[in-house]
Amino acid sequence: MRLLKLPIVCLLFISVYAGYTQEFKVHSHNDYKQNIPFWKALGAEVQSVEVDVFYKDGKLLVAHEQNEIQENSTLARLYLNPLQEAIALGLLNNKSLQLLIDVKSNAHKTLNAIVAELKEYPAIINADNVKIVISGNRPDLKEYIDYPDFIFFDYQSLQPVNNAEVLKKIALISLSFKNYSEWNGKGRLTSQDFISVTEAINKAHALNKPFRFWATPDSKSAWKAFVDMGVDYINTDMPNECVTYVTSLKDRVVQNSVFSKVYYPN
Repeated sequence: MRLLKLPIVCLLFISVYAGYTQEFKVHSHNDYKQNIPFWKALGAEVQSVEVDVFYKDGKLLVAHEQNEIQENSTLARLYLNPLQEAIALGLLNNKSLQLLIDVKSNAHKTLNAIVAELKEYPAIINADNVKIVISGNRPDLKEYIDYPDFIFFDYQSLQPVNNAEVLKKIALISLSFKNYSEWNGKGRLTSQDFISVTEAINKAHALNKPFRFWATPDSKSAWKAFVDMGVDYINTDMPNECVTYVTSLKDRVVQNSVFSKVYYPN
């Protein structure tokens, strides 16, 4: 009986490890917590960086929680000024970068302040390869079209969007991984979790938008699993390590090119 199962095992092995032709990108989650915000991610050649922002006392301040706010940690100082300099130095030539701004305070007031501040950086808002995406607290879906062309949004739902103009303002779809699995990034997903996670990814792709999970396990096993399943933005707190690993997957994975005929006893 064991010999009869061999062809099935071989087929499963091939389906798991076949090819890495899909395009995927790396997202530096909570990038401002890195020892060198922005520049470390840029050096790692990630395609997306995330920054949490509060609007307080007329300033856009970078922090995850209110009690972590520091007066000098502004959006301009940590991200907009460096991004403007990177563009001026040609460091983004032939590259794309998404700045995901996670709004932690009032959606409308904070977003209005972000729009006003971005208008002081024409090099950023006019760059074809830079996309500003608003996440976290956002206005209602129908209000997306009320914001300038350089503002896009992170859609956190799998429900269809029937308004074509609103759909154009959506840059990506993001969901919490914990809504679909409690996997810790070790070993493999259970079969049921794999189905649940894959179905969510497929529904997101049906909207013709790139997809990202947040609250993900952050390990080599997890990064590879997400690449295999078609996640477009790989979420990580370790940008250098993640980029190095996922970009080398094509050299790490080997598939047999010569196969032996299975022997069946008679």
